Amino acid sequence: MLTWLSASRRPLILGGLAVLALLLQGVLERTRTPVKQRDYELKMAAAEKAYAAYLAVRRDRQMDNATVELESDPAGTGLIGPEESKITNSPGDLVAKQTCLNPNWAAVIVDMFRHAGLKAGDSVVIAVTGSFPGLNIAVYAAVEAMELLPVVITSVSASHWGASDPLFTWLDMEKLFIKEGVFDVRSAAATLGASDDMGRGLTPTGCQMVRAAIDRNDIPLLASRDIEDAITVRMAFIEECLDGRRCRAYVNVGGGVASLGATRNKHLIKRGLSTTLGVKNWPRKGCMVRMSDKGVPVIHLLNISDLAHDYGLPQPPDYDYLATPGEGDIFKRDSYRYSLVAVFFLVYAGLCAVVLAPEVRRKLLPPFGFVRRVGDVK
Repeated sequence: MLTWLSASRRPLILGGLAVLALLLQGVLERTRTPVKQRDYELKMAAAEKAYAAYLAVRRDRQMDNATVELESDPAGTGLIGPEESKITNSPGDLVAKQTCLNPNWAAVIVDMFRHAGLKAGDSVVIAVTGSFPGLNIAVYAAVEAMELLPVVITSVSASHWGASDPLFTWLDMEKLFIKEGVFDVRSAAATLGASDDMGRGLTPTGCQMVRAAIDRNDIPLLASRDIEDAITVRMAFIEECLDGRRCRAYVNVGGGVASLGATRNKHLIKRGLSTTLGVKNWPRKGCMVRMSDKGVPVIHLLNISDLAHDYGLPQPPDYDYLATPGEGDIFKRDSYRYSLVAVFFLVYAGLCAVVLAPEVRRKLLPPFGFVRRVGDVK
């Protein structure tokens, strides 16, 4: 008669079960395989478009004999502008600018669009500045990959290390992308940006340079008297462009004041996608808040380091190269083999039931000659 379940051997039995559990867990960990995430193909298409835009800028910068500052632009993208220029309007964070220079941000934007419920043919309103050309590229790439209908308004001036070269502003980049066949999206209108969205804070020469960029790219200028008028003019222009179509999402890239309403609002608005902004003590309601009040989901692309962390994208100095499409958890994540998990669970649960549950053991073991004795594990 077997006595292997005697009380004296109970620690050994429990220890054996624990070791077996660890071994099974180890097997599961070692057999994890990459699994494509939701909308993998769309994300790849968007990231590849963004990558093509990066290559177009690289080619153009070399052709123009422009200097690529590798100290601030270690990936050699050509998308990091001067720290100071006549069209810089505010301090910038170099790490945030570098973090944006990754074509896989386009997949992040696709993910946000899909969670907002967007599909091909839907209209989106996009407010960009010259401060984050990498994010602007990502948004355009996502829009084209998903075949959305955008209305883009650009505030041309830029913060430090943005599209701050007066001869290579974001509008010039847009023209380059169209010329190179990368994007069809371009701005429907532009403003000077900076304080009150009217170029305040820029020198007269800086304002003149921004106006020159708007003129040479044949983009209509939205003129205004003050910030309230700037917001009103924008909203009217948006409605005119939508022409009765419903806006399905509003995207804000950077800290354009007419889009946000007030500088403080960028801290009041949650980063990423929000289906509603709710009621807050807004210093002033910009286009973003006003669109949210109409029930439009909004996407706020600021606080770049936190956004990168949210989506598992690298941050300097973790990388000093131009990432290629498809890198990161936004595309694939290691996952357990669920068929193996199910088998291991059934085997281990059955073993525990037989060994540890007296009722089960009594039902199963007598036919094989096993009987319960005093001292058996209960």
